[in-house]
Amino acid sequence: MKPGRNDPCSCGSGEKYKKCCGRVIPLVSALRDCGSCIACCEGWLVCTVLGQEIVPGNPCRHASKAGCGIYAERPESPCRNFVCAWVLPDSPFPETFRPDSLGVIIVPVKWREQPAYLLRSAGRDPDEDLLAWMQRFSMQSGRPFFYEIAGEKLGFGPELFQKDMLARAARGEPMW
Repeated sequence: MKPGRNDPCSCGSGEKYKKCCGRVIPLVSALRDCGSCIACCEGWLVCTVLGQEIVPGNPCRHASKAGCGIYAERPESPCRNFVCAWVLPDSPFPETFRPDSLGVIIVPVKWREQPAYLLRSAGRDPDEDLLAWMQRFSMQSGRPFFYEIAGEKLGFGPELFQKDMLARAARGEPMW
């Protein structure tokens, strides 16, 4: 039986159901743009842009505090092909999840042809608050996510996802 909104959450968090697993996560309907966020251009997502290798410590030479200097003319690969989950139409992620503010880039990926997310460091590992938010979102949406803490690759998702990840680990395969 589903708990009432003011009942203690059945997950054991000590929070009311409405503030925990029963929390409604609104979709953001306004279109967002990168603006001055250049987290993906700072090397956190290793790539090559117009012959320049982009890695942490070697950001894209076209990126500045004002944003991408070649945004309108940026190359198809990797720039136009890259998708940041924060800027997607109807992104479920709040304004505070903008990568340059959050310190983490959320990248949409697929798991078994279903939507999933990869949390990539953009200066810091995901913290407890972000992971708790993502876990609630995953439980509500059924969308798993992958992340890394201190170099250890981890994931969170529904039971089938967990079984898949345990099987990958048993075969010595990376989680992602």
